[in-house]
Amino acid sequence: MTKNKNLDVLVVGGGPAGMNAALVFGRALMNTVIVNEEKPRNLVTQASHGFLTRDGFHPSEFLQVAKKQLEQYVTVNYKMDVVKQVDKTEIGFKVKTNDGTEYQTKRIVFATGYKDDLSKLGLIGIEKVYGKTVFPCPFCDGWERRNEPLALFGKDEGVGHFAKTISNWTDDLIIFTNGKKPIRNEEKENLKKNNIKVVEQEILKLISENGNLKEIKLADGNSIKRTGGFLFSTGEKQSTDIPAKLGVEFGDWGGTYLTNEWGKSKVDGVYIVGDAKNNFTGVIGSASEGSYVAEMITQEIIGERWVS
Repeated sequence: MTKNKNLDVLVVGGGPAGMNAALVFGRALMNTVIVNEEKPRNLVTQASHGFLTRDGFHPSEFLQVAKKQLEQYVTVNYKMDVVKQVDKTEIGFKVKTNDGTEYQTKRIVFATGYKDDLSKLGLIGIEKVYGKTVFPCPFCDGWERRNEPLALFGKDEGVGHFAKTISNWTDDLIIFTNGKKPIRNEEKENLKKNNIKVVEQEILKLISENGNLKEIKLADGNSIKRTGGFLFSTGEKQSTDIPAKLGVEFGDWGGTYLTNEWGKSKVDGVYIVGDAKNNFTGVIGSASEGSYVAEMITQEIIGERWVS
């Protein structure tokens, strides 16, 4: 078992939020460790979009660049591992990782994001197209699917409203509810006025070739050709329940952890940013949150050290 000296802050998670937080901590001379499993939610995608100067980068390439740029900041140490336990102490938190390493830190930033559980969707064949031609976010991947015949898969209330957003990228959109009826008749009429069809039949399977969606085969024997699509839900859930075990409350929407606007929870010393705070943030939004929380925490630490 390896024991490390006390830290100013430990960052859990190495996506854009966690890595950008570590960057700001490094530049502020904060003694920091970032622990990252390197199994991000977006690893299935072919490219990340919407981040100026990094538009089209693969998530793994983004991580490698981030790790390289952190090397010059001697107060920051990067560790590929998983945080398995966090216990409160008199001076902060004791953190244990899978390989037996222990850290003592006053503050923890959880940038752990969400994980997808596609098995909850009941869509046979979704794993073959997810991240290739079917996605959760039109702002991330809508441009690549522009003007195509698209599917929107969703069986929960709100899918009709999401269709309104997706319609920005295509004039040929069909909602597939897979046997459920989450859309009220009045909403169906509005969708119809905007040339959006609703198919409520159960889906037998998605037919694809090399990750390219070809058609949706329905249980009634019919098939509808589509070349791509979006998911209203990915069966998403928090990647870790450690903040909850520490006493962080959940918000009212989507199982997100409850914090103030910049990520500070009601549990002293625990901060949440990125998807864990918002459910879905996007690459550039997550990086921004990581930067902001690090600035605010640094200000807190400076205030504690200041002698007046």
